[in-house]
Amino acid sequence: MVDRMDLYLIRHGETASNYEKRYIGWRNEPLSEQGRKQVRLLSQMLPGFETVFTSDLLRCTETAEALAGTWQINKALREYDFGDFDGKSYEELKEEEQYRSWIDDLENVTPPGGETFFHFKKRVLDFMEELLADHGSKVAVVTHGGVIRTIMQYFSRQTNSMWEWSINPGEAYHLQLIKEGDEWILLQEERITAN
Repeated sequence: MVDRMDLYLIRHGETASNYEKRYIGWRNEPLSEQGRKQVRLLSQMLPGFETVFTSDLLRCTETAEALAGTWQINKALREYDFGDFDGKSYEELKEEEQYRSWIDDLENVTPPGGETFFHFKKRVLDFMEELLADHGSKVAVVTHGGVIRTIMQYFSRQTNSMWEWSINPGEAYHLQLIKEGDEWILLQEERITAN
């Protein structure tokens, strides 16, 4: 028997901070009216799911509620913790030395009061290892842009930056995966957008 999975990586709908181009990590902000509209449109383009996992942050649980009847919350699916940069825009931060150091070396410089990139990536990939060990054939993960980019980089097996994958609020990636031996292989990816 061939082990397959259809994995849907769904980014929450837009929030006010997304619209204002502000960093939004662990702040618990709801969807905006535009975000609710995006999720309604996206829901018409997605199938039903056996299992839905979601970040515990409000923008994701509101998205999950619009897409599925039941879901499981997992805090490992939270966005990167931007620490003192959370809620601020590039324009507000661009002159700060700590911010410029972080932008120049995201993997090795931690925002003040924030999360190390190593910890962020480890918690996301630990979640994926658990999911792949015990999964259904059609699974949705409702989460954040940084989490989705990390998962996309993992499955693509590329050494390129995770920032090469684009995922706007209210969009999704559909990944068709197959297990060969102990390894999951990405057969095909499709970006789903209702925007």
